[in-house]
Amino acid sequence: MKWNPTSNDPAPQPNEAGGAATDVRASLEQLIQSAVAEGFAELRRDLAPARRFVNPLDSDPSGFRVPLTVKRYSSLKNFTGPSADERAYRFGMFCLGVYGKKQGIDFCLKQGIPLIDASGESLSDVQTKTQRENVNTSSGFLVPDEFQNDLIDLREKFGVFRQNAKIVPMASDTRSDPRRVNGVTAYFVGESTAATLSDKQWDRVRLTAKKLMVLTKYSNELNEDAVLNIGDDLAGEIAYAFALKEDQCGFIGDGTSGYGGIVGVTNKLLQVDPTGTNNPANVMGLVVSSGTGYATNYNSIVLSDFNKVVATLPEYADVPGEAKWYCSKFFWGAVMQKLAVAAGGNRVTQIEDTPLTKSFLGYPVVISQVLPKISATSQVCCLFGNLRMAARLGDRRQTTIQMSEHALNAFEQDEVVIRGTERFDIVVHDVGDPTPSAGPAKSSQAGNVAGPIVALITAAS
Repeated sequence: MKWNPTSNDPAPQPNEAGGAATDVRASLEQLIQSAVAEGFAELRRDLAPARRFVNPLDSDPSGFRVPLTVKRYSSLKNFTGPSADERAYRFGMFCLGVYGKKQGIDFCLKQGIPLIDASGESLSDVQTKTQRENVNTSSGFLVPDEFQNDLIDLREKFGVFRQNAKIVPMASDTRSDPRRVNGVTAYFVGESTAATLSDKQWDRVRLTAKKLMVLTKYSNELNEDAVLNIGDDLAGEIAYAFALKEDQCGFIGDGTSGYGGIVGVTNKLLQVDPTGTNNPANVMGLVVSSGTGYATNYNSIVLSDFNKVVATLPEYADVPGEAKWYCSKFFWGAVMQKLAVAAGGNRVTQIEDTPLTKSFLGYPVVISQVLPKISATSQVCCLFGNLRMAARLGDRRQTTIQMSEHALNAFEQDEVVIRGTERFDIVVHDVGDPTPSAGPAKSSQAGNVAGPIVALITAAS
């Protein structure tokens, strides 16, 4: 740029012009360096291995650490994985808050753990400021999502049915889902002949949430020092009780009040018989075992009986990883494992030294102790198939906890009664058709077929 003599600006001196050029070069160098650095940083981010998202509560609940004064009286049995101590402690303190203990209420308020009763109302500031203990509500407190996830994990660890059935959330007390019964049908038609109309047919699978309750007693010496083990123990006891009842309802429920009106898989299969006599010969999904003597033992069952059960399962239900055997531990060891070992092909070292994976005829074996452990005649002793396709578990997810020192003579025994509730329903909706001679098929396209879950049933003698 040239200097204009007519302007009022002073003529630039040589050293000033050189300084301006130096500043421009330095600015360009910084710009280039910054652009290169940003480019390399973006490249490193692109090349870095993907990291799994970690829920902060999974690794460090709210940045909380268990106080050093808290004692661990035994190893944790139910809370596992990262930050197990923290999650167990927080649940224990929540239980103290439910019980009305001041330290528990203060902890929940400080940590942002909601104390909300089943009606949706929060514990009032008045109750907190009065510092009164044993404040509770008649409806109990909803378990916060933070602990709800742990209870569900424990239920899935303990409960076989919940792990394998299709879980559907229930936003209200009832839920009705469509289910395809029949599809459209193809017909051959002649020239200039009208086609036959066919419609896709549906019915409904209706879930109605049922209230399940567990009562247990605990020492009245609930205190902050032992809360780590208290939280672990209470979570395990409540989750185990719920899981056991879910398994009983889902597998062996007979529709009576003891099972909440739920009909489980074993009885649902027998009810396929249209004559009402529960005759397995009239049910496509039941395979009657060989021989006799089942009033005493299972010894007459042979390997070919299980082969026939596998052959009975429809191909659409034979999904890898989802088609499984369901039986008790006794039946697995005394019948299935015995037949597998007797079939040969094992070395002595494999039998003595190698932990045997629970599988049979190429399919996983799932143990449920609610299924039969003692032989009997006309007994559905073993299930096989895709439980996810056959049944739904409606989960209302409103677990509540309430405590009382007056119920069940707790006051006299210096104990506290803990009540937990959940709401769920189970519907086994697909177990196949009767045999052709016993009744018509439910699907006109497929003919009489077994459902996605089939079973081995012992003979009648």
